[in-house]
Amino acid sequence: MHDVFISYSHKDKAWVDEVLVRTLSANGIDVLIDSDDFVGGATSIENMTSAVENAQRTLVVLTDAWVKSEWTTFEGLLSVQTDPTGSKGKLIPILRQKCDPPKWMSIRSYLDFVDDARVSQQLERLVRTLKRAPESSEAAVKIEVVNEGLRTVADLIAGGPTRDALLEFRFRFESITGRIDRLASFKEVHDQLHHIQLHCHDPIVRDLPRLADDDLAVDAMLQYSDTLQQAIDRLKQLGNSPVFENFKLAWIATLDRARQSLAEGIDARDCAVVKRAASLLDRVLASEPPRIDARLSDAASELELDAVIDAVAVVCRKAKEAKLDAAKLGKLEQALDEMERLDDTLEELVRNHTAWQDVDVVMRRVDTNLDADNFELIDTWPELKQQVALLTAATADWAKSLGKEAESLDQAIAENDANKMARHFRRYRQRAVTRFFAVDTNLNLQCVELRKAGDPLAAIVQALA
Repeated sequence: MHDVFISYSHKDKAWVDEVLVRTLSANGIDVLIDSDDFVGGATSIENMTSAVENAQRTLVVLTDAWVKSEWTTFEGLLSVQTDPTGSKGKLIPILRQKCDPPKWMSIRSYLDFVDDARVSQQLERLVRTLKRAPESSEAAVKIEVVNEGLRTVADLIAGGPTRDALLEFRFRFESITGRIDRLASFKEVHDQLHHIQLHCHDPIVRDLPRLADDDLAVDAMLQYSDTLQQAIDRLKQLGNSPVFENFKLAWIATLDRARQSLAEGIDARDCAVVKRAASLLDRVLASEPPRIDARLSDAASELELDAVIDAVAVVCRKAKEAKLDAAKLGKLEQALDEMERLDDTLEELVRNHTAWQDVDVVMRRVDTNLDADNFELIDTWPELKQQVALLTAATADWAKSLGKEAESLDQAIAENDANKMARHFRRYRQRAVTRFFAVDTNLNLQCVELRKAGDPLAAIVQALA
């Protein structure tokens, strides 16, 4: 089996042959390309099917010419079938030219080869990636190996060529700790809102009809009220941090009003007042998570982990030239490998988080109008189903359950049965929200791990001072 099959437009053949293939082959990567390896007499589809099936990975050179090519779509779809969500790393897009890739490609992480000045660094990273076995990018990467490497970097900076080579990275090292804190803070705000959705708003709406006559419902409502207060208190703490100095969380006041109405409604067993509290919560939950997610995505893109990766790669090269102790060099190389995995994983988690957030916004809108009119569901369902399909690994248990519910909803729509439509849509939404929560949790774990890098990064800054 080949290491990689390269899918590209023949308009980009010169760059692919002279730069990409030459570099990969020189580094021991077994490359499969059409010009040398396709079987004469076989159809293009037969050759491409065989190529994807007989390579560990498929590398796509993204350019306008590739996007406009008709038959490369089939190549891409073959890779999607073996790795639907991109989490296994079997399909690696490299962006050679800014373009508008198809939807199934745009949700994936890619290596940026647009800037010629960075092509050599990106080629080195690509070689390291291809030499690693394909693996899932969904689980958070632990930071211990990275931190051990960063501490080794700090030790080596004490003097000599390593220190001089890293001076250009000093400003980035100084700023990255604050950027990590910014990313993690926006993530925690989003988590608190998600917590309010799952553990306050939704159960309040569910238990509301029983409030007037059921003491157990009252006890449950009191618990939801306490949970809401705890979330509000934490959000106020976060809102007072420097991260939110220019992005005020003014909507916390609306949550306070909801908490007050909820307490009053519970005391009086007044369903109308509790319903008003739920409406106030819904107002915040409908508008703020997408805004926070946009800031979260911006914070992730501004993190510049690639600068740290470049710096550690420089130290690795200098260490090899200086014939550094094998144990220290091993720590550096392991750290470099883990940093690249961390960068890829973080980008994948943020992309998935944003995609599921978009799905959640649509589902919330549909659910709000569903009891009054099912037109919104019928009109939105085909596109919504396709959106979710792009995020679905067909072999996962959660995906199978979601798929079965989608089939039931298809049938209900075909029968024009309003009650079945509402029931199956809400089951579908619940399963989708559960998956969103899993992505949420993994991204939160990655942010927690990132924050642990603060001290080693500070040691590097001090050594460069």
